[in-house]
Amino acid sequence: MTAPLGSRQAVLLVAGREFTSQVRSRSFVIGLLVTLVLFGGIGLLGSVIAGQSSNPSLGVTPETSSLRTAVEQAAATQGLDVRIVPVEDGPGRVQVDADELDALLTGSAGDYELLGRDAVDPQLEAVVGTAVQQEALAAALSQSGVDPAQLAQRSQVSTDTLQPVDPDRGERLALALVGTVLLFISLSGYGQLVATGVVEEKQSRVVELLLATIKPWQLLAGKVLGLGAVGLLQLVILGIIGTVAAAGGGLLTVPGAAAGMFAMVVLWYLLGFFLFAALYAAIGSTVSRQEELNSVVTPLIFVLIVPFVLVVNLLPGDPRNELAAVLSFIPFLSQTIMPARYALGVAPLWEVGVSALIALVAVVGVVRVAGRVYQNSILRTGARVTLREALGRPAAQSMTRSRA
Repeated sequence: MTAPLGSRQAVLLVAGREFTSQVRSRSFVIGLLVTLVLFGGIGLLGSVIAGQSSNPSLGVTPETSSLRTAVEQAAATQGLDVRIVPVEDGPGRVQVDADELDALLTGSAGDYELLGRDAVDPQLEAVVGTAVQQEALAAALSQSGVDPAQLAQRSQVSTDTLQPVDPDRGERLALALVGTVLLFISLSGYGQLVATGVVEEKQSRVVELLLATIKPWQLLAGKVLGLGAVGLLQLVILGIIGTVAAAGGGLLTVPGAAAGMFAMVVLWYLLGFFLFAALYAAIGSTVSRQEELNSVVTPLIFVLIVPFVLVVNLLPGDPRNELAAVLSFIPFLSQTIMPARYALGVAPLWEVGVSALIALVAVVGVVRVAGRVYQNSILRTGARVTLREALGRPAAQSMTRSRA
């Protein structure tokens, strides 16, 4: 007669089964390759777009060629690299229509025209407008006997900062965005996998056989641990490959920042996964068919999307955004926002520690509630288990009811 399994043995047995079955599956390898191709494609697309949009071309006719120096100075002031091409009016219009020039500056003083094919680059329009205004102002000042150069020198305002400008800000921003995307993909993907596995076992009645030998919480804990380990393994593999590739390509010059962000991603993946996986498992146990699963897990997907959108839209232009700083301490949001703030250098380690502690407390509470929902729902088939029934007193396994 075989002795009953202890709690630790039961949890590790379930976790090992989940880990090995997932790692050996083709979907794990395909998922890794797809994610690597996705990141490579996004990086390549970004470099192509940046290369195409950073160097607009402007044709100047003999009548407007006197503005060339003013245009170059205005473009340099606004950080824009404008390629200026001398051209006659007629051929210039043809080149604009053929997309060989982005715009043509034509006309004469008092009647200048900036001609584009179907639109004019707003940055180029601003540069030309500034150049024309400065040229007109210089002419007016000269007629009044005022030296434009002296006036310009007296009108200059220098810019300085209390702290030195971080030369690695671009790389830190890239690390923050890459880490945010990795966390979003891992948490949403493996959370959904937990819910799908719960419903499959319930639908095939495998769970009834499993619960004949182990307790519901042991099955839930083993499933979450096993799939969490698979997600962590994928995260580590992607992180190492990405770091080595970026360093080899000369894109990464701050290995310390990359190592710090990698540690943050692992920490917040663990906290975020246990938080969301417990909820995914609990919600998945309330339905009996895969067709019903998407409708019940949609709210969780929105909870994951909200901090992702906030990070992508707020932090690149305003890393010290007060709303993002407050939300980075709130569980369900902190797992995405706090590591991005740390990567950008605006969140000290004590803030990370406080936020992680709050998240850990939330994990304990959520796991307790999720465990109760799972225990009350996993053996019920048929109609969806209501929230009131799921949160009621734990039902005995023998009280299995079939509504099918």
